[in-house]
Amino acid sequence: MVFRIGGDEFVIMLLDLQAQAADKTKIIAEKILAALNQPYQFGVYEFHCSASIGISLFSNAGGSQQEQSKQADIALYQAKNTGRNTLRFFDQTMQERAMLKGE
Repeated sequence: MVFRIGGDEFVIMLLDLQAQAADKTKIIAEKILAALNQPYQFGVYEFHCSASIGISLFSNAGGSQQEQSKQADIALYQAKNTGRNTLRFFDQTMQERAMLKGE
């Protein structure tokens, strides 16, 4: 499922990945980055697009949808800070650093 949450931000929910969810998610995210990075023509002009992707893996172990969204957002900003056109998975140290910075 794909949701536009505003501006140029989208949420993509990948369902039923089960085993190797992180590996499957990374493969799909890399395909999205590659597809968006393809040049496209608009009239006589050629344009290029890039994206940054933040990933939070949801488990049945806990965490609300709001918490998952916050984690994905933290990972997204980490991806943007590392030069864009990349992806980052959320990890707890990202959240700890963000809290220290007051973000």
